[in-house]
Amino acid sequence: MGYEDLLNALRRDGEKQSGLIRQEAEAEAVRLREEAAAGRARFRQKFEQEQARIIAAECSTILAEAERTARRIRLAEAGKEAERLYRLALRILPRLRERDYPKMFSRLAAELPLAPWETVRVNPADAEIAGYLFPAARIEPDTAVCGGMEALAEGGRIQVINTLEKRLERGWPELLPDLLEEAERCVN
Repeated sequence: MGYEDLLNALRRDGEKQSGLIRQEAEAEAVRLREEAAAGRARFRQKFEQEQARIIAAECSTILAEAERTARRIRLAEAGKEAERLYRLALRILPRLRERDYPKMFSRLAAELPLAPWETVRVNPADAEIAGYLFPAARIEPDTAVCGGMEALAEGGRIQVINTLEKRLERGWPELLPDLLEEAERCVN
């Protein structure tokens, strides 16, 4: 083989090698592009999952805070409603005096323990009946007492309050849930 034949053979071999290298490079480029696309897809999917988790957590936090706020508002409103109902109950306590009150007053007096009562505070309208039921006691009219009595013995060391106001105060925790429920029914 001559010089030119050798040169042509080397050229053909070089072109062939160059073609193979180009094909391999193109195949490698295709493979790398596919890997990069798959990597981007995995990254995007991971990012979207993480983003969805963060959004769900944030939504959960926001909803929980909204629930707490709504609960505080409902409790505050229930507290205001309870206060309004209590004031209303205090205002209508005098109506208990309208029917058979002398018997009620006698029953309230009978609930007191036996003691040498020295002072009995009552509504001014009850002074006469209190004088009859507590003949040894000093009867003190007190307009702050709607009904019932406050009895003191041993120089004030023993004190029993059996007024309508005190009975309402003591019974209020039991009465309130039913009253709030009834008020809610009236509104709806």
